[in-house]
Amino acid sequence: MNPAFDALLSWLWLEVVRPSWLSLALAPVVLTGYRLLGRGRREGWWFVIASNAGLLAIGITNRQYGLAVVLVLMCQAFKNWRRWGRAQGALA
Repeated sequence: MNPAFDALLSWLWLEVVRPSWLSLALAPVVLTGYRLLGRGRREGWWFVIASNAGLLAIGITNRQYGLAVVLVLMCQAFKNWRRWGRAQGALA
């Protein structure tokens, strides 16, 4: 292989992917949550809560304690979930 290409792959892995693996893993959760909310689906709030919990985990792991502000967002998402009422087809 080409040494320049090997160096690029090494840099990409060590400096981009490895430090941000949790963010990359949570990206589909964030996208799914907002797609569901855009369609008026109540379940979308749980995806928003899960993605915010991932941000909280990132903040704790990397000692970025300012990300604890997502606790406020998680509480608001839970309130919104409750306010939207029961899921369609749920039994009383």
